[in-house]
Amino acid sequence: MEILVTAVLCYLAIGAAFFAHPASPAVPDDFNWRRQVGVFRASLPEVLTWPLTLWRFCRSSLGN
Repeated sequence: MEILVTAVLCYLAIGAAFFAHPASPAVPDDFNWRRQVGVFRASLPEVLTWPLTLWRFCRSSLGN
């Protein structure tokens, strides 16, 4: 069970590192805890489906 929990946490951490960020250009107010709720809600689908999102991004970047 510990391995499963660790795998889920790693999956979410990788997704958050890739996609849980404010829209560019970021301003200092984006890092207020109240604004982070909006960033979290806006980026949640990408965070949860990051392998698919990353695959689509790489595919579009390569021009295929």
